[in-house]
Amino acid sequence: MASSAKIVRTSTTDDLQQQKITQAVIIGDNFNQRFAPLTNLKPLLLLPLANRPIIEYILEILEEADVQEVFIFCCSNNHVIRSYIKDSEWSKKEEMSVSVMSSASFLSMGDIMRELDSKALIKSDFILINGAILTTFDLCHILNKHRVQRQSDKNCALTLIYRKTSPRHPIRCSEQVLIVAVESNSQRIRFYKRAYRTLAPQIPLEVFQENDEITVHYNLLDSYVSICSPCVPPLFSDNFDYQDMDDFVKGLIVNEELLGNSMYIHIADEGYGANISNLVMYDAVSQDIMSRWTFPFVPELFDYHPHLGWGIKYISASNNVYKADNVEIGRNCRLHKNVIVGQGTKIGDNAIIMDSVIGKNCTIGKDVKLVQCHLWDGVSVGDFCSFELCILADRVKIGDRVFLNFGCVLGPEVVIDNFVVLPTLTRLQAEEVSENDSFGEDDFEENTKSNKSVDKSLVGTNGHGYVCNIWEEKSDEPEDLTKVSDIWGKPRDEDSEFRQIESDRESDLYERFNASARASGESEVEGDDYDDDISQFYREVLDSLQRAYDENVNAANVILEINSSKHAYNISIKEVASVLVKALLKLPFEYEPNLVFPGYVSALNRVRSSLDAVIFNYIKTADTQYSCLLAIEDFMKRHENCSSAGVRLIREWYDDDILHELIIFRWFLNISPENEKIKKMVEPFVKWLGEAEEESSGD
Repeated sequence: MASSAKIVRTSTTDDLQQQKITQAVIIGDNFNQRFAPLTNLKPLLLLPLANRPIIEYILEILEEADVQEVFIFCCSNNHVIRSYIKDSEWSKKEEMSVSVMSSASFLSMGDIMRELDSKALIKSDFILINGAILTTFDLCHILNKHRVQRQSDKNCALTLIYRKTSPRHPIRCSEQVLIVAVESNSQRIRFYKRAYRTLAPQIPLEVFQENDEITVHYNLLDSYVSICSPCVPPLFSDNFDYQDMDDFVKGLIVNEELLGNSMYIHIADEGYGANISNLVMYDAVSQDIMSRWTFPFVPELFDYHPHLGWGIKYISASNNVYKADNVEIGRNCRLHKNVIVGQGTKIGDNAIIMDSVIGKNCTIGKDVKLVQCHLWDGVSVGDFCSFELCILADRVKIGDRVFLNFGCVLGPEVVIDNFVVLPTLTRLQAEEVSENDSFGEDDFEENTKSNKSVDKSLVGTNGHGYVCNIWEEKSDEPEDLTKVSDIWGKPRDEDSEFRQIESDRESDLYERFNASARASGESEVEGDDYDDDISQFYREVLDSLQRAYDENVNAANVILEINSSKHAYNISIKEVASVLVKALLKLPFEYEPNLVFPGYVSALNRVRSSLDAVIFNYIKTADTQYSCLLAIEDFMKRHENCSSAGVRLIREWYDDDILHELIIFRWFLNISPENEKIKKMVEPFVKWLGEAEEESSGD
């Protein structure tokens, strides 16, 4: 009897010791290609966030929460993160052990949870971090609260951590919108649904009938951090339909009567919490770090780890500008606000930088404009370049006078030649990746292939880079395909430019437009290269502009009329810009068919005085500017007697800041040989444009 009693007491003591062990599980993959090509050679957790690897934020958070045992699950480029942890200070800490686990069979979060169950790694309640996150929540307090909840509710399986945000908060992207219904007193979850692309989610009537008081939340931001009971991994093992946390939560709600498990939410009143699930969130969290919303995770307080190749000491200046040691800033260089400049970086004269992160040992030329950009280590940028909302990975080289439209992502070692304009949302990588390289354990280099030539029309004659076609990823469920294509976390409405750029029809129309804009023929738009819809749209636009000029119609009403025709014929924004310019240049001939220069210029100026506001409304991006120049080139070819008016128009629209000099340079270099006469007419202006820029930079 005594012996039996002693055994029982020993078992109880072991249980109490196990309860004191705090564990954490980090899901190190996002199981999609949203960050490609940035994650081709580097795992998600090692991507630099404000010049610091994401994993460093997470491990520091867990250390602050007194976690003793951490499991990092990673399958994509797992050898890289395994080596990183081995060489880091985390491998030497006695109070917190960090283990990296990997397998080619990990294709979802559900697979990882089933692996935890099969190896019996979980000993008590644990913290689950699903992907790349940054939070300042008091996880130790939330974990203790969960344990108290389990004492009153033995079936408590999960506590999801949220914080309240306004609907249009920068770190609340469209796909993370949630509708959660909970019991008002206990915060027990009764209904859960992602509201992404859902007009009106239906909450079952029984949710309200079976509970005295229900609170419905629509303003919650998912931190992707949760507190799990030991029963969670076995529940995943029992149901292979559970592939992610959404499946798990909805499954437990549906099977609540059968399984008896309950779930709760914790709404944090203080602290910061965000999940870096796409590139919009990557940029938004970076901006928050620079704006100090994530304190104490701010640049000047980052740990210094020179042996790891990061951890530079920063000096904080006004307007949230952080500069490391050995930084060279040129004359008249303006670092406006929210800027991090890494060690050894050189910035040329007259550069304008704002809301951007620049890594170490970067070289930025003179007269460069960077807005909301992320340049990783060793990036080289030439003179007179302009980037907006772009990410350039390690050792990317950019030539002179390059224009990157918003949303461009360049993988490591991509090279862009001089005078290149990259379209919106372009993704380039240095090597062409095989289709089987998504989440395997093999090295990236072993799975590359080079059977396709570099697209010189995209990267320039001396450029190097392949298009990263993540749009072609397939899925059995349309909703998943939508999420894959929505890589920037932006809603893709029918009216949005994102939708137009991504659609297959847009690509076809753009190719046809480029061909037709240079095609010869008697009519301005009619011919083999244009279909009936575009021809009809052109005629309606011409009629609208003529009526607006004759009757002095308000510009807003004309724009509304053109937009109606645009939607009726499903015309892209680039073709709208082209057709408008063609119609504007055609309009003087409607009043006097035999006009020649300079009489044509006078007639055109009279028309422009009434219609420029309408035209300018559609020429706002690099794509539409380029389309505009192609339309002017086409006019100059068709009307040689008035071709000088085209040069004059380009110069005036440049003076009005409608046409960017980089777009003009790009168009000039791509004028076809058959239009050599036009190129010679434009050449003096382009030469003057280049000299004017050099003189302004010299001053």
